Formats: sequence, structure tokens, C-alpha cells
Amino acid sequence: MNIKRLGIIALFIFFLAGCDLAHRFSEDEHDKSHDHGATAKKQTGNVDAGNFRHEDAFGGLELDMEDGHPEGEIVFSVEQQGLVDFATVSATKKEMRSSLPATGVIQASSYGQTIVTAPVSGYLAALDIPFPRFGDKVRTGDVIAKIVPSLNGDSDPASLDLAVQKARSGYQLAKKELVRVEALFEQGIVPEKRLQEAIKEEQVARAELTSAEQRFKQYQSRPEKHNGDTALKVTSPIDGILDGVYVTPGAYLREGDALYHVVNTETLRLEVKIPEADVARLINPRGAWFTVDGFDIPFQIDLAKGHRLIAMGNVIDPQTRTVPLIFEFPNTDNALRMGMFARVHVITGEPRESIAIPASAVQEHNGMSVVYVQTHKDAFERRVINLGIRDGSFIEVKKGIYPGENVVTTGAYLVQLAASGPQVAGHGHAH
Repeated sequence: MNIKRLGIIALFIFFLAGCDLAHRFSEDEHDKSHDHGATAKKQTGNVDAGNFRHEDAFGGLELDMEDGHPEGEIVFSVEQQGLVDFATVSATKKEMRSSLPATGVIQASSYGQTIVTAPVSGYLAALDIPFPRFGDKVRTGDVIAKIVPSLNGDSDPASLDLAVQKARSGYQLAKKELVRVEALFEQGIVPEKRLQEAIKEEQVARAELTSAEQRFKQYQSRPEKHNGDTALKVTSPIDGILDGVYVTPGAYLREGDALYHVVNTETLRLEVKIPEADVARLINPRGAWFTVDGFDIPFQIDLAKGHRLIAMGNVIDPQTRTVPLIFEFPNTDNALRMGMFARVHVITGEPRESIAIPASAVQEHNGMSVVYVQTHKDAFERRVINLGIRDGSFIEVKKGIYPGENVVTTGAYLVQLAASGPQVAGHGHAH
């Protein structure tokens, strides 16, 4: 019994000793954990206090963890700017002109095209030079065809002289009629269709006079011989480009058959169609600017620079419900082509001084018009702006921009991407 009691006491003492060891072990682990946390905290404090650096994933650049830029500022580094097309422009005060939107078509001037016709019946002889081709440039007086005429009893000098007199009289009448119709058209008395008919009648009469004069000169001079036959030279009446070639050497022609279409595009017309609802705003057109597909920069028509307002109609077209407005202007560098569709803005108001920026600087963000203002060489700010009128390549800013502030014009979309994340816009280093 005593042995049994002693065993129970021994077991109890052993249990107490085990609990004490477990408690001490727990305290030791807690102390170690505490010491480890303190050490880590100390290390973290050293990192915060020091200048911790890491390696950029792009290009192995070392970057500071703290970039020094305020919150909300967009960082687009100088390295990134160098990798793409990027440019900024200062907002400036500029005279802006209000305008009326419309559509138009580019056409040749009234004296800028002609159809060269056969002055006599006969067959087309070969030239001493290569036969004219589509797109060739010609000058006034250049020989563009030779015709061996089929002579008849009416082809004597007296008959040809009479033909010249008749053709000259017809041309003078057609020319006077064109002047009269143009005046009536400007007053709104006749429709545009009648003006176009008068222009065509004048062109035909001029071509007939040219043909008659050429035939008469042929008989007055000593013409060259072509295979023993008399060859009549046909020349270009205007400077231009062959926009149509309708014959080939050796072809038989009848008098009046079309040979070539010659077009001069150095001066063009812009035929604008003004909607009926906007006629009240069309009081005193001062010019226009327009855009066509394929060209980024608008074209300008400035009456102060010698460009002309040919006609302004006063009669509504019953089919299109529009009023014609016709400008004439030089085709700089022959960049424009006949028949091009134009998005036109007719300048109607007095110019006013406004803060203006290039239209290319304006971006769309969440349904609002924004620009990106350069606050530092590699820092930008998104700015919501209130837009006004557009005048050519520039647009008025009513609110949101001050003169002298630099806005991004080329590469603005990339700055917008840079606002989404530091590595979105390029492979350079973004702070």
C-alpha cells in the first residue's frame, strides 16, 4: 500500500515538472519571436530611414522607391518621350473666327478645262514625238495631234475665212451671255443649272473659233506634207494635263470628234452647298476652311489673300434644299484633285481673341474633353476643358487652360495610357 502511494506521489511530481518545462519552453519561444520581430522592425526602420533601391524590370535601371511626385500627377518619363512621336505646344491667344459647317465638291475653274476636238474630218497622223498619253502635261500652243484632212469643195480659203468670222461672232455672243448669266445668278434670278449651261456654251463656241482659225491658218501658210498629203496641226488651247485621251494614231475622225480633255488644276473652285436651315447665318462670307480625306491639315480660302467669292446663290434648290456658294482659289502644289468631297466651314463672323490650342491636343476621357498639361519635363496633369469654336487646325478653350501652359499635341494618347500604370506607355523608366 505504501509502495502504491509512493508511486502516485512520484507520478504527480513528474507531471508538475513537465508542466514547468513546457511553460518555460513557451516563454523562450515567445521571447525569440519577440526578439525576431524587433530585429525585423529594426531592419525595416533602417530601410525606411535609408535609401532603398531596386532594379527596374525594364533596362536594368535602378529607381528610387520614393519618386517625389505628388499624388494624381501623371509620369511620362523623358526616356519614354524619346521612344515615340511626342510634342507639346503652348496655349496662346489667337484670333478665332466663327464658321458655318457645310459640304462641298472641288471642281475646275470655268476656264480651267477644255475638250480639244477635230477641226476637220480626216485621219489622225503620227507625231514626230511620242503620242500624247493620259497624265501628260501640255502648254498652250503645243502640238498634240496632226490630222490629214479629207478635202472637199467647201474647203477653199474664202469658205474657211467665212467660217472664222461666224465662229468669232458666235464666241463673242456666248461670252457676253455668260457674263450676263453670272450677274443674274449672283442676284438669284437664274438657277445654277443655267449658269453651267452658259459656261458650256461659251466653251463650245471658243473651241469652234479655235478650230476655224486653225483651218484658215493652215491654208494661209505652207503646211508640211505627210506622205504627200497636207497635215493639219492641232494645238492645246490652255496649259494643263491630259485628263482624257480619246483617239489613237491612224484613227479616222469626223469634224467635231473629241480628241483630248485638257484640265488645268492650278486654280480650282469649291462649290459649297449651304443647308436651307443655315441660310440666315450666311450674311457676309469672309472665306472658308475645309478638310478632305487623306490630308491632316485643313485648306484655307482667304478673300484677303486674293482668293475669290465667285457667286452666292439666293434661290433654294428644290431637290437638295441648299443654296450654292462658290469660291475660287489657287491649288497650292497641285495637292487637290477635281471631284474631291470637302467638309467645309464657311467663315461668317468677326474674329475674336481667344485662348487656342491645336485640335489634336484634345482627347476624350469618360465623355469629357481633356488635355494633358506638362507641369514638369516628365510630369503631366489631366485637365478637363470647355471648348468653343474651331478655326482650321486650332480650337478655342473657354475654360481650363491659361496662356503659356504647354499641352501635349503629339502623343497625348500615350500620356493617357501612362495614367493607367507606370509601365503601360513604353519601355523606359517611369518613376
